[in-house]
Amino acid sequence: MEALKNLLVAFHNDEDGATATEYIILLILIACFVIAIVKVFGETASSKFNEAENAVDTQVTF
Repeated sequence: MEALKNLLVAFHNDEDGATATEYIILLILIACFVIAIVKVFGETASSKFNEAENAVDTQVTF
């Protein structure tokens, strides 16, 4: 019975799982932030890249 008690106490004091969970939550929040930024500025950035591509195509000769 003492061994079971010691096992439960050790399991309760182990914080590795909590740390991993916190990192996963942080990673999910960062991913959501990146997705939101891409949705907000994606169209503008895409049009700027297209403008730059067209300018390079018309002005650069090989």
